[in-house]
Amino acid sequence: MEAFFDEAVPAGLAKYNIPGATVSFVQDGELIFSRGYGYSDIANRTPVDPETTLFHIGSITKLFTWTCVMQLVEEGKIDLDADINTYLTDFSIPETYPGHPVTMRHLMTHSAGFEEQEIRMTVADVEELYPFRTYCEENIPARVYPPGTVTSYSNYGATLAAVIVEDVTGVPFEQYLNEHILSPLSMTRTSISYTLPPEMARNLSSGYHYMGMTNEAVPDFVCVVGPAGSISSTANDMAAFLAVHMKNGSWHGAEILSEETAALMHAPAFSNDPRVSSMCLGFYETRLNNERIIGHGGDTDTFHSLLAIIPERGTGFFVSYNSVGGSKARYDLQAEFVDRFYPASASTAPANDPGTPAGKYTGTYQSTRHNYRTFEFYLSRPEISIEQGEKALLVTQGGSPPSEYGEVAPGVFAQSSGQPTSYGNLVFREDGQGTVDFLCYENLPFFAYERVPWYAIEPFTDGVKNTGLAILLTVLVWPIMAVFRRVYGATGDERDTALSVYARLVAGAASLLFVVFVLVLLPAVTGDTALIESYVRDLTVPLALSAVMTVPVIAVLLSAVAAAFAIPVWKRRYWSVWHRVHYSIVVIGLFMLAWWVNFWNLFVFRL
Repeated sequence: MEAFFDEAVPAGLAKYNIPGATVSFVQDGELIFSRGYGYSDIANRTPVDPETTLFHIGSITKLFTWTCVMQLVEEGKIDLDADINTYLTDFSIPETYPGHPVTMRHLMTHSAGFEEQEIRMTVADVEELYPFRTYCEENIPARVYPPGTVTSYSNYGATLAAVIVEDVTGVPFEQYLNEHILSPLSMTRTSISYTLPPEMARNLSSGYHYMGMTNEAVPDFVCVVGPAGSISSTANDMAAFLAVHMKNGSWHGAEILSEETAALMHAPAFSNDPRVSSMCLGFYETRLNNERIIGHGGDTDTFHSLLAIIPERGTGFFVSYNSVGGSKARYDLQAEFVDRFYPASASTAPANDPGTPAGKYTGTYQSTRHNYRTFEFYLSRPEISIEQGEKALLVTQGGSPPSEYGEVAPGVFAQSSGQPTSYGNLVFREDGQGTVDFLCYENLPFFAYERVPWYAIEPFTDGVKNTGLAILLTVLVWPIMAVFRRVYGATGDERDTALSVYARLVAGAASLLFVVFVLVLLPAVTGDTALIESYVRDLTVPLALSAVMTVPVIAVLLSAVAAAFAIPVWKRRYWSVWHRVHYSIVVIGLFMLAWWVNFWNLFVFRL
């Protein structure tokens, strides 16, 4: 193990320009190896120490929260399948799907059906923190899928579980965590609080961004949703937590879960498709070289971590990196670990000849982990494009070049190169009518990609926007025509009345507002990083953003008035037939832009 980690971890640091990492390895419940690599503080040349150097572990914090929940399940104080509103005392989750309540099992498997929501989840510094209970009460996300339909990773769901722990026990969550997990396991260098004792604060690693060919120390974000991601810990402390789960709840005389409860927590609990890995109760599965791994990743702005256990082998490790490159390095390390100690038989490349018509799978897919109802939807919508290549499916994600995938089983596609990836094969899930509705990665059980309908793909939405803008710009001929008639006294077959003038004024004003909003104001606010960060973090929406998002509201109201004017325009035969047709086309253009801003939630009341 020493030889493996001493080779693999420094190679990852060099490959991804990471200052430091901390590692611990556990076999049969015992810490066998731990080591720090590189620096926790570049400026002071402070080396990483696995016993004393703290790293932010991000979402691995959720495993502690879920373990607290399972203790209460074991005690009979929480029923995994009861409506969570049974336990909440200060607020309740809306009954969006009558008869289908959200349960703790749904929260633990990320299948509650909540949309993603990042606003107000973090703050700039510790002084701005407020209770996570308040966050949960004031920021209830929309339920966009019936519970138990599909997974969508939810920081809100994990934080809500901590609120339930408090409501059920009457004890603050931090106190409960310390008394029931950290203290029994002697995890004295672990804390969920950002306010650390002086010695621990001195030993907290800096976090880094690699910029301009050098690593720059930057402040990490501060989570309001502490139970979902704010624990700081050392590699040696994390070995104790890993070991107690490896040993099914008991370790060195401390029992935090019964063997039966631990086995339930580690067992498959929900899967998006029988052919993909499962969510357990908090842990999630990964399968590499036919080995079943349960664990969890953790990401903050600067730290990237991984806890992995191979239950059948009684082995596992924890690793954390203090720079953004760690997001890739950790999965490289996991794959190298499995290849080194549990190699698979030689794999063969799939046949590049899909057995099913390509149209069954081609299209655009968007992550279920995105926002649906607010302005956040416009800011980020992760998508995958599937196209038919010459002999294989071409898969494009983000700005990466396309990858070829060949069919290895009905609805299952592997990379044509035969090279395994950490995410695994692509699996297309079908509904009851045989239509593909979701795309899943074999080893990403905590979210999927839903197939986007034709009217929601960007070529269509952009086409509506651009066509609408082109139509609205034609209203510029109206003032030109008015000036021409005034200068030359030409009337032709025009019949201007007060009402017809008002019709053009209203339609023109609506057109001008839409054009300015789309071409000037919207790019200005979305390109203002400070403004968007303020929107995401502050408790109140920035005034400038509210003002900009009020513009399309006014434009839509004026568009409705312009449409109403179209009735007398035709009934009383104002202007020539051509000008009446043009006015009607302008109204259509207004409604095209109204549809576009509504689709992207670009209204002030959706901030």
